[in-house]
Amino acid sequence: MQTLDAIDTEILARRTKARSLITTPCIGDFVRFPTGEVERFSHDWGDDIQTSPGGSFYLLEDGDASLTCGGLNPATPTDQLEVTDEMLPGAFWFFSHDIPGAGRGVYFDIPCRVFKTTAKYDGFLGRGFN
Repeated sequence: MQTLDAIDTEILARRTKARSLITTPCIGDFVRFPTGEVERFSHDWGDDIQTSPGGSFYLLEDGDASLTCGGLNPATPTDQLEVTDEMLPGAFWFFSHDIPGAGRGVYFDIPCRVFKTTAKYDGFLGRGFN
């Protein structure tokens, strides 16, 4: 695992700035369900978006992200999402100096928006199996 150096810090600043300009839910943002569960957006289908209780999120150049490791819960309709003023730290990574390779990941937290939804929580990944 790498640590952020000056080049990686510059890459992170550009990607974080690009993310701050996105007004729609981004992969890696959080959603709070009526039951209190908080999960992260993990796959966007347009009209609905899937969540997961955790996972590994790669921060893309355009500020969005992709889930690189983890599972997906059933989708939540995007028309039932409302952004809040709350922010939570979200864990992300990218390759050091943008050069792919084993052991080249740099990991960091950045502020992520929190949405709320009126949709029913249908998640199952965070539950124990009995």
